[in-house]
Amino acid sequence: FFNSLNAVLSLIRSQPKLAERLLENLSDLFRVAMGTETGLSTIQREIELAQGYIEIEKVRLGERLHVDWHIEKMPKNASIPPLILQPLLENAIYHGIEPSIDAGLIQLNVFRVRDEVHIDIRNPLLTNIPLRRGNGMALDNVRERLLLYFDAEANLSITQGNGYYQIHILLPYRELYP
Repeated sequence: FFNSLNAVLSLIRSQPKLAERLLENLSDLFRVAMGTETGLSTIQREIELAQGYIEIEKVRLGERLHVDWHIEKMPKNASIPPLILQPLLENAIYHGIEPSIDAGLIQLNVFRVRDEVHIDIRNPLLTNIPLRRGNGMALDNVRERLLLYFDAEANLSITQGNGYYQIHILLPYRELYP
């Protein structure tokens, strides 16, 4: 959040309208993080928050950050715990984009198959750069909240392949607003 706030602050004089929009995005994230929006959210709302967060990070990282949003087949009203996507995208940026001087691509794919919702987040796996250690809190927190809301019906798995790191979330399909 501090990196995001600093990115916005750098725009106040030069691009005030953009700075205002990014502050609104940051405000939305804080509102959810502080728990003022309780209960389950929808995939659509989580995507909106994630897109707002990525807009802020693009100011900070510029042309180094590219995101492909494969969301045309997402079930918009499917229920999901709040703030599941943002911390995973933050991890993807921290580990897969920030350490490199080259541009990197994050891919987000959300789709439904029968009674299941699938969410894939894929980022570069940087093997030529020293590994940045994280504390694993974001993944642990996401797993915990999936378990809290969906018990054993939800799952988070990690795959590392040739040049990529991918998180796959499987949720039961339940509409929040039928």
